[in-house]
Amino acid sequence: MKAKLLIVSGAGYVSGKEVMCLELARGLAGRGFAPLVLTSCWNDGEFVRRLRSEELAFRMLPIGFISATLTRALMRMTIEQLWRWPGLLWRYAKLLRKERPDFVVHTNWQHLLLLLAFLRPSRDLCWLHELVPNKPQYRYLFLLLERRLSGFICVSNAVARSLRALGIQGSNIEVIHNGIDDPSKGIRNVPENRDVSNRPVRIGIVGQVGNWKGHSDLIEAMGLLRRSEVKCELNVFGFGSPAYLDELRQAATRLRVEHLVRWRGFVADRARIYGEMDICAVPSRFEEPFGLTALEAAFFELPVVATRRGGLEEVVEHERTGLLVEAEQPLQLANALERLSRDAELRAAIGSEARRRAVERFGSGRFLDRFVARLSRLSQVA
Repeated sequence: MKAKLLIVSGAGYVSGKEVMCLELARGLAGRGFAPLVLTSCWNDGEFVRRLRSEELAFRMLPIGFISATLTRALMRMTIEQLWRWPGLLWRYAKLLRKERPDFVVHTNWQHLLLLLAFLRPSRDLCWLHELVPNKPQYRYLFLLLERRLSGFICVSNAVARSLRALGIQGSNIEVIHNGIDDPSKGIRNVPENRDVSNRPVRIGIVGQVGNWKGHSDLIEAMGLLRRSEVKCELNVFGFGSPAYLDELRQAATRLRVEHLVRWRGFVADRARIYGEMDICAVPSRFEEPFGLTALEAAFFELPVVATRRGGLEEVVEHERTGLLVEAEQPLQLANALERLSRDAELRAAIGSEARRRAVERFGSGRFLDRFVARLSRLSQVA
């Protein structure tokens, strides 16, 4: 009989966490598990579309979050969650009785708070994709969760350090770096398509467009590159709020680089995204839990310029698989991008090493092996 695995993932929209949930569910389905994904009925539809396209079983419940931030939008969502909380608990209990999962993997600590009454150390794990702030309220909450869970699986050492700073015992923390199935598999001649003799060097940034991702720093860096007469263009992949996108466009116009920036919007096909760039920029301003974009780029033999934030330093090895700069420093970012833009041999060498390291350390096989081993230890204790 297949072991039953319930993965709780809210997935209002698709980010790195949701991509990894799909990787886990798909991978464990091929290793003798029967995964079921529980996601929120409050979503933009993309995660559900991907679940259906991969024929992964899922259920939807009104699971969101409770916020202490006093903005109108967040308070409205909090009020609706509180109003639906009794129904959520009843339906979640019904789901547990029907499915009887052997393991429950939670991907969001706020959901753990909502489902606290159902947590069992013999069954429930937290797969943590965020760095937790070292504040008294978080310390109290996570020490409480530590008693109700089998443990925490952290996507990076940076995430693990944030837990230890709260007082979580090291024996209850395990680091399993994210790993993905090679997204460039079956695609031929990716490096050969990067001849820039007759076109600008294509710099790309991928993911949700927001201030915390450092898009404004990258626009500033493009202004500096224009002055240095480097022939390059910037491709921005992803959605963001109309107000912030307008702010970025105004900055591009002010710096006279509007003709060098291409706003690509959301593109689901990773081969199309990474196949249309020569350098991947990850100029995050916040502490990245892992840095999935940098890893995806590595599989496509792309050099990465990233900030020294959180888990990015574990994915990008400075001067070997990419270049690391300080956050919120457009000049450093521009200098690194200029260096790579002017040196085709360096781009190729770093890209080749990035792919070799990605295959060796961050492949889906190793990731799934570690996860299966963790679940096996939990079943032995139970």
